[in-house]
Amino acid sequence: MISRGLEIALLVPAFAALLSAAATAAWLWHVPPWLADGAFLLLGLGLALASGLRARRRAPASDALDRRLQIAFWAASAVALASAVTHLFRFPHGGNDAWIIWNLRARWLFRAGPGGEASAFSPEILFWSHTDYPPLLPQLIARGYQIAGRESQAIPACLGLLFAAISVAMVVAALRQTDRSRGLLGGLALVSTPAFVMAAADQLADVPLAAFVTGSVALLVTRERGDPVPLLAAGAFAGMAAWTKNEGALHLALIGLAVLLDERRLRSVLFFVSGALPFLALLVTFKLQVPPNDLLQTSASAAFHRLLDPGRWWTLLRLAPRRIVLLQVWGLHLVAVLAFVLFLRRRSRPCPGCGWLSWMPAAAVLADLAILLGQPHDVAYMFRVTIDRLLVQIWPSILLLVGTRSFARWPLEATAR
Repeated sequence: MISRGLEIALLVPAFAALLSAAATAAWLWHVPPWLADGAFLLLGLGLALASGLRARRRAPASDALDRRLQIAFWAASAVALASAVTHLFRFPHGGNDAWIIWNLRARWLFRAGPGGEASAFSPEILFWSHTDYPPLLPQLIARGYQIAGRESQAIPACLGLLFAAISVAMVVAALRQTDRSRGLLGGLALVSTPAFVMAAADQLADVPLAAFVTGSVALLVTRERGDPVPLLAAGAFAGMAAWTKNEGALHLALIGLAVLLDERRLRSVLFFVSGALPFLALLVTFKLQVPPNDLLQTSASAAFHRLLDPGRWWTLLRLAPRRIVLLQVWGLHLVAVLAFVLFLRRRSRPCPGCGWLSWMPAAAVLADLAILLGQPHDVAYMFRVTIDRLLVQIWPSILLLVGTRSFARWPLEATAR
């Protein structure tokens, strides 16, 4: 059962995704825009109504530790917001991926208008704009332009901050159902992560992707066993992740596999997949109409040969430890996660029904590293430009899964006393 705060945090990105998906469905499936909007709105209202009818759990009462953590959390949030806004004033068009891919395609969709959407994904466009990337974020920005009646740099900037704030709210709200202190501590860890804050300020799609993955994980860790609605909603959020970036399909597959292994019932997996189906249908239709990703144009034998290349492995092994201690990007957060894995994980248990789900972030990292080794470009360059974004995608989920583990004694209990 979910709290009111988590329910609101889930509904905001869900309706944003549905608003974007409706416009793409009208284009790909040739249905009237009002019909697509109405169908996806009914889908969102159905999930909202289903979650609203459920009992809600109250977090334990606050104490002195809770008040101290509240001060630290809101102070860190203020610093993070000020840093992000300052960055946005200096770079209003966002980071490289924002103006090369996401904002470029949003402007194209807005200027092309109804009937001209296909031109935004033409194979004649320069390859670095990645026309095969799913259009959830560009379509959402374009709809923002339509509502405003003009293009505005404020719309993608505000969306970046909104999805970052929603990710924080999900982590806090989900962990507060276990303990208020855990919720505040998880939120504090997230807003004090430099890489996450800068990804939001850079208007990258990795932040919306992180929000959808976190939403799926939050629903699974707070659900009551045997209740089908959270599984449907978790599948929908995982489908939204797949509809946001190509990497989202990996997260969808890993979360679905975790549901299968944790539940050991085909019925549960069917509920999960059913929730994802509308977005998977959009994704398949879209992928059939655009040029394939450059990574898929290389032969499987060549990719396998690169995967076994000792030189590429050595390059990766040299770069990975440096990233863990790159303080200006990750602070001490990755060091803390490594210390948890080495010294504290064995002293704790995952939340009931989440044993395999707790391994999802590790599986995602291993899969991403395998893809980096097998892709045809220089591995050192690709690692440097992608690893932070790949970690941002799962960072809120890591904090959520760690925070919901059961310890023989929660590390902050002694401080609270």
